[in-house]
Amino acid sequence: MARSITVDPAKLETASTRIDQQAADYERLYRQLFTEVDGMGAAWQGVDNVAFVNQIKGFTDDFERMTKLMRDYSEYLKMSAKTYRETQTEIANQAKRLTN
Repeated sequence: MARSITVDPAKLETASTRIDQQAADYERLYRQLFTEVDGMGAAWQGVDNVAFVNQIKGFTDDFERMTKLMRDYSEYLKMSAKTYRETQTEIANQAKRLTN
């Protein structure tokens, strides 16, 4: 039995837009976390605060990589939608050129 793959470029673009928004929200939240952690230094001083701040800031690269990964995936979905759309158009154009 043959299997088929159905692709809807509009759904790919919608998913891409959602992922872009989620990436922006994710970045905003981790930046807000860093701001809060920095602000805690006014009320909480000492080696324990320094250790806490360093631990949280140690996740910076992970947060940035996740944001980039989300944006890269969003771009992949956009390019996939474009490629599928162009391929469908090209196949339709070729079909119109067929002669009996």
